[in-house]
Amino acid sequence: MMIGDMMITNVECKSIDNYGYGEFVQGYKIYKIPNLLPGEIAKVELFNNGTGKVREYVSLSNERLKPKCPRYFECGGCQLQHFSYEKQLELKMSSVKDAFEKYGVVVKTFLPIIPAKSPYHYRNKNQMIISLKGKKVMSGFYEEFTHNIINVDECVIQDDRANQIIKTMRTLFQQQHIEPYDEDKKTGLIRHVLIRTSESTGEVLVVIVAKEEMFPGRNNFVKALREAHPEITSIVQNINSRTTSVILGDFERILYGSGSIKDQLLGKTFLISTKTFYQVNSRQTETLYKKALELAKPKKDETMLDLYCGVGTIGIIFSDYVKKVIGVEINKDSVKNAIINSRINHADNARFYQSDALDYMIKVIDEKVKIDILLVDPPREGLNAEFIKLLLRMKPKKFVYISCNPETLARDVQNLTREDYSLVQVHPIDLFPQTNHVESVTLLELK
Repeated sequence: MMIGDMMITNVECKSIDNYGYGEFVQGYKIYKIPNLLPGEIAKVELFNNGTGKVREYVSLSNERLKPKCPRYFECGGCQLQHFSYEKQLELKMSSVKDAFEKYGVVVKTFLPIIPAKSPYHYRNKNQMIISLKGKKVMSGFYEEFTHNIINVDECVIQDDRANQIIKTMRTLFQQQHIEPYDEDKKTGLIRHVLIRTSESTGEVLVVIVAKEEMFPGRNNFVKALREAHPEITSIVQNINSRTTSVILGDFERILYGSGSIKDQLLGKTFLISTKTFYQVNSRQTETLYKKALELAKPKKDETMLDLYCGVGTIGIIFSDYVKKVIGVEINKDSVKNAIINSRINHADNARFYQSDALDYMIKVIDEKVKIDILLVDPPREGLNAEFIKLLLRMKPKKFVYISCNPETLARDVQNLTREDYSLVQVHPIDLFPQTNHVESVTLLELK
């Protein structure tokens, strides 16, 4: 049956890809459908871009679980809640192995994925879109493959304190007639709410993302929110007047508290602000960093270069084991936090600089600075060709590569092992339960 450009048809799912999407072939085209498992038959709405949406299940797989989230089949935030956690781990392990096989990289030591102790309510950074449906203020996420907003009362992977605070804010926006921003009409004020939480310190940072600085009734709103949630330690208004998908703007006003919170990892304390990068799963990040230490085997006479260092977390943790740490980050807010964090933790042998990673690598090469350990945790795009060239010129003895994208990780490892490096170990770690994302830490050594 055709509806405009879409077709609704009965299909049988033949396989599942490494991102959790069910696959089948229809007229020489492979379709990838969320929430569909191998062996299941369903009535599916097909889109021209090779994706689709299940309209009705005809028969279900024995592997299927009932998701904890009541809006799971509409929201695009998670992809694997309909799978048991054991199956999720198998899928993620397979995605990393398949990526290395695709690029022809032989992995002699492929350690099993490390599961999360808490596969729900683990996110310490929580953000929702604020919108208006009729006259009711809503909060939620975009439906997968669309720009439709799904109202969500409780996200099962977000810190539950954040869920409760966002529900209160929604009520206060409604009661105090503070209107959400409408992208089409370009009216209203509130665009997003972002909340950062710390399980270790109990601190909570609330960020209200508004279209403009003028916020009628701002003081009353802040007072009412603090009365309802005394656990909140800081409130910030972020102003974003741009019409882009970027959530945070450049200008901020602190409405209460210091404008930041502290979290703890492996006995170290870290200051986190609104716009700084920080891993979203604190407890699994400790596991990740312990594994990085175990792989790198740092020595007291070694110098470590930490590129894409964020707020300096892993560099400061390594500072106890090496002679010197150099951290490099392009985000100025993160560098400010990293410098403060080095003082908080008495990491006197750690220095942090704001710079593009490539520019700093050139500086290291030109000045003939000896780097023993190079550690990177780049964006999903991985390392570009110029970075690889500079790394091969720098020749650090040990290269620790933390990645959230198996595809770009395997590609970059292939380029390095063709030249002067040998692959020692790959260890996947589940930092993002219920989603199709997986983190890996990899060690390469100079031949």
